[in-house]
Amino acid sequence: MSAANQEALARMRTALDQHVAGSQPADGLVRAWREAAPGLTLPPVFGQAMEELLRRMEMSAVFAQDSCSFSSTAVTDQLTRWLDKAATV
Repeated sequence: MSAANQEALARMRTALDQHVAGSQPADGLVRAWREAAPGLTLPPVFGQAMEELLRRMEMSAVFAQDSCSFSSTAVTDQLTRWLDKAATV
């Protein structure tokens, strides 16, 4: 993995960890990921998957959990898997 990828993924993981801990709101998480993403060198499918997950995170933050078809916890779990997979490319 390139140094640029390592740095961007580390910033993304920090933002996700802060969100899960309750110290980073969903919009801050999404913003941090979108700011870090241009520093990544990954296949296009990763960017597409990331954007879909970030859209879900935004929607889960806007709508009450019971009116949303997925929970923010499920999305954070998927973002964690995305990070783990991206770190192996």
